[in-house]
Amino acid sequence: MSDLLSRKLGAPGFAAEIYVKELTQSTVGGHDLLQHRQKIQALSEETNQYLKKNVYQNYMQFIETAKEISYLESEMYQLSHLLTEQRSLIVTLLENSLLGDKAPGLRGVEKPETKAKFNAEIAVNLNVNNQEGRKRLTALLEKVEGCASVVESLTRILIHEGDMVELDPSDNCAIGRVRGFLLNDSFMIASWLPNKRGNMRYQYQALYELEGLAVINIRDLGPVKYAFKLMMFPDTRVLQCANSSDKKEWLEAFDLAKHFKIKKEVSPTLSAETKDNSYDESFNPFAEDESFTGFQNGSESSQEVAESIPDWVVEVADDMDVYVAQRDFEEAVSLAEKTRDFWDGASPSLINLHRDLKLKIDSRIRQLSEVLMNELRVSPDKSLQGGPRAASRAVLLLSRLGQASQACDLFLKHRSALLKHNLRQLKTEGATTLYIKRITSLFFPFVADTGREISRVFPKNKVCASAFVVWSRNEVGKFGNNFRKHVFTSGSTLTTVAECVALVRSHSEQLIEIGLDLTFYLENELRGQVERCLRDAREKLMESIKLRALEDKWRPVNLVNKSGIARFADDMSEIGIASIHSWVYDECWVALTSNTINFSKAYLTFLDDALKMPSADSNIFVDDILLDIFQAQLKHVENSFRSGKYKGEAKFISRNASFLLHTVLALAQLRVSEVRLHPCPSFSKLRSEFEWLAYDSQKITTTIKSPVSDQSFI
Repeated sequence: MSDLLSRKLGAPGFAAEIYVKELTQSTVGGHDLLQHRQKIQALSEETNQYLKKNVYQNYMQFIETAKEISYLESEMYQLSHLLTEQRSLIVTLLENSLLGDKAPGLRGVEKPETKAKFNAEIAVNLNVNNQEGRKRLTALLEKVEGCASVVESLTRILIHEGDMVELDPSDNCAIGRVRGFLLNDSFMIASWLPNKRGNMRYQYQALYELEGLAVINIRDLGPVKYAFKLMMFPDTRVLQCANSSDKKEWLEAFDLAKHFKIKKEVSPTLSAETKDNSYDESFNPFAEDESFTGFQNGSESSQEVAESIPDWVVEVADDMDVYVAQRDFEEAVSLAEKTRDFWDGASPSLINLHRDLKLKIDSRIRQLSEVLMNELRVSPDKSLQGGPRAASRAVLLLSRLGQASQACDLFLKHRSALLKHNLRQLKTEGATTLYIKRITSLFFPFVADTGREISRVFPKNKVCASAFVVWSRNEVGKFGNNFRKHVFTSGSTLTTVAECVALVRSHSEQLIEIGLDLTFYLENELRGQVERCLRDAREKLMESIKLRALEDKWRPVNLVNKSGIARFADDMSEIGIASIHSWVYDECWVALTSNTINFSKAYLTFLDDALKMPSADSNIFVDDILLDIFQAQLKHVENSFRSGKYKGEAKFISRNASFLLHTVLALAQLRVSEVRLHPCPSFSKLRSEFEWLAYDSQKITTTIKSPVSDQSFI
């Protein structure tokens, strides 16, 4: 039937409306429809399990494929970048000759005014000694929050800046307003602050080195106009200008900055262009004069200084890009640690000499930290299939990079999302006690495992330990809200509430194993609702005592035959009185009233439930309730004894009073002392107050069933 149903539902021409119409015509009554619905639901669950198994079986293939795609993408990007650099290098070599004029192949290409404008831009905006550009860059400290590391480089100047709108590369929707700052060696993006703080208007977002930045012009299509794309592995950003002139200025500024950077790297010894391009006959490139000798000496000294930096340090930035593309985060972090140890042992002069290289490597390390943080960030469209292992891996790597606080915060948020997801998977069907048992079995071990993971990843870190305590308290508060919503309802009985509270209390002791005791906080969350339930139960018992007192005729109970006596003995044994035969006479008569028997059952059941719920702070509240209920029953006995209506039943009334005082009350005292490890003085006082009611009763011995030991009470 299941195979037939699955083939029918999976047929190519299957139509749900036609199928339902035929089904309703062929079935009789709602019972058949319900059975068919259950079969379809079972088939759906079976299909889901089958799909999950397929995903798990091919999961490693998915991961390997994603790695290969990322690696190929990075290789294609690097290849495109190398081709762009080679093209720029060839253009630069053609433009610069040893004789000072342009190469023959380039003569006549540029107009004189265009070339003059280009030279002016190079001379004014891209001179490292330009004090105006340096001042403008330093002024960013007052406007951009978090850009102190950008201004540290002494050779860095500001070339161009302006406002733009960032677009989503996938759907071209506006993300937000940003401001771009083009420097002579990099490009910085800052976002607008919603609430300005003094002169601070922007928040630092990212810094991209021009060496690895590709600027791509985007054609105006539809609503996307005046935009260009920035590609810097692994990021891709689309920026939109206000008009075409702004876009043209940005593209020209990028070209000029890259042109100057390449020219500076290729020909650092060439002087600026002369005012005219005439050939200087006094210059002989083969003559060995003092300036040329000094140039050679300087080159040799620079080469010696450069040799003091190992080759692997120079290639750190590229190696880290490859590791991130391959998702080999362990190797990337190990390389970052190795690089950090190298810079820690380097001399200050060496660090100052290679400041730009160090800033470039630091930028790659920040990008690596951001990628690892994204592994822990939770969003609606991000799956939690990675589980705790992937999260622990990212947290451990971030702590090695010195990002322990951020890693701890993101890890706890990830655990909160995972806990919420797991709790949602639990069905609320069935009994309340069964559901509470499932969520307590999930919640408290989850919190305990989180604490152990925090201790393992962040050993002896007091900040992370404090953050875990705060997180645990917040999660316990959420758990308490969910518990109250499902347990403290109008349809829940006191027994159900007591069992649920006892489950929570027993499972919360698991947290004590990791050094975290939140029992007091949890009981404080539930105290108000627990006391309300106890008060409601007290009112119901007091009302039932009044009703039974009105109907009580002080007559013994006739159980008809021996089987009735046996059932009665079993009922009394369940509430703790192991033997009731001492109160039985003439084979089927019990020397107790139905009022006394019903009260004993209700009171001892209420006692067991009440002792499961309250904490030590609520003992006085519970004692008062227990005392009021028992005292109300004894008051009924006293009123009947004192009234002249039941003078002939005085001895029978005394025997019932003796059963209440010497059996029921004594059993209550025993159970209270076993739970609290000390007796309740209120019960002893109550027994002394009403002891006179049992003076005329015979000495009757009954055995009390105790979970600790068997004892006899008179």
